[in-house]
Amino acid sequence: MKRSYVSYIVLAILCLGLVFFLKWKNEHKFVTNKNAPIVENTGDTINALLFYHASDYFVYRGSPIGFQYDMLKLMAKDFNKKIFITIETDPENAFYTCFTNEYDLVAMDVNKGKPFTSYLNFSEPHSYSYPVLIARKNTKICDTSVNKIYIPAQFPVDISLLDISPNTKWEYIYSEHNSTEDLFEQLDEKQIDFIASDYSLAVSLLPFYPQLKVVGRIGSDFNREWVLNPCNPTLNDSINEWIVQFKRTKRYENLCKRYLTTTSHVIQQSFGKHNKSSISSYDAIIKKYSKIYGIDWRFVSAIIFQETRFNTGLIGVGGSFGIMQMMPETAEHYGISDTSSVDDQIRVGVKHIASLYKRYPNIKNEEDHLYVTAAAYNAGSGHLQDAIALSVKYAQDSVYSWQQIFKYLSLKSQKKYYNDPVVRCGYYPGNHSIKYAKEVMDNYHAYQCVYH
Repeated sequence: MKRSYVSYIVLAILCLGLVFFLKWKNEHKFVTNKNAPIVENTGDTINALLFYHASDYFVYRGSPIGFQYDMLKLMAKDFNKKIFITIETDPENAFYTCFTNEYDLVAMDVNKGKPFTSYLNFSEPHSYSYPVLIARKNTKICDTSVNKIYIPAQFPVDISLLDISPNTKWEYIYSEHNSTEDLFEQLDEKQIDFIASDYSLAVSLLPFYPQLKVVGRIGSDFNREWVLNPCNPTLNDSINEWIVQFKRTKRYENLCKRYLTTTSHVIQQSFGKHNKSSISSYDAIIKKYSKIYGIDWRFVSAIIFQETRFNTGLIGVGGSFGIMQMMPETAEHYGISDTSSVDDQIRVGVKHIASLYKRYPNIKNEEDHLYVTAAAYNAGSGHLQDAIALSVKYAQDSVYSWQQIFKYLSLKSQKKYYNDPVVRCGYYPGNHSIKYAKEVMDNYHAYQCVYH
């Protein structure tokens, strides 16, 4: 009777586990059938998700760069395609996204020993790394008690400490939400004693943690690969062929030297825990007025970087002036001039950005809303209103997506569209503003990952 009772409990647990798996599978659009109907991306845009990794993506002199970030950009350029790169900082979200068809590729190192990864479609390796043990320089491995090693969330490979200390006991502590960068901070602050890191990331971070060191290798080499969307067989073949050929080029060699060596001047000069606190010397002013007017200070900073690289005293086309390159008519409306202080220029600039943001209440998606706001700062709100009107008329776009709005902003350079009765501001070469908005948002996403 007791055995039967236990069997029922085991069966109930298995059934409950199946229910949770099916729920997770449904929520994350789990791709388990590689023979599913193919709806291939044949357009001119590649959509990529890049998991935040300090050597793959960071901010250098105000602009996003990095090993995989640059590689994705180079690939898109060689394909003569546009690329939209979304940055994900949560390791769990990034891992789950690998099992969806939301992106054409996911740039993340995945541990192939984890459940369900056999369903994933991996690219050719673009590089390799290996796991290493990191500790403070004065920390010794204890032979008489258990040593705890902390392993970052979604670590890409299994580890073994036999070569480091074959007669020592280790307790592996897997962090569900802490990234390698988080564990470096905890290690430096003496909250923990040992962590696992992949070598390429350790190369990037160690210059900023002089009290930390690599104790030694704790596992085999592993390939760094992209997860490709199985719905895109033709694009995937092109990506794989490109990776194979690209790795033979001088461009690839230079990319590795730039980001994956201990002597990289870009790494040493660009980021680290001491540089993550500020974007510019005007952060305090930008934060103050952004809080007053209800706009993200990092978005404002991305616009200022795009306009002037935080330089003051500049005079632009049409008489635009100052750190935010305000046009004279706009500045007059707000009561400032080219003799106004930088504080006043930023105050008015932030107020103007917030005003532009509020002019598009029908754009419900926050990302789309910011794209259009950035374009309006460059082009003027009237041209964006025209693009929205054209989108409504020709595409019946009641969702107000920035893709459709930008499409018709671009078409405003054509007579058919700038002479359309719904257009009030006439001709406009919109491609410049589209590029401007894209670059602002690239920097904004970079700032979101690094600055808080």
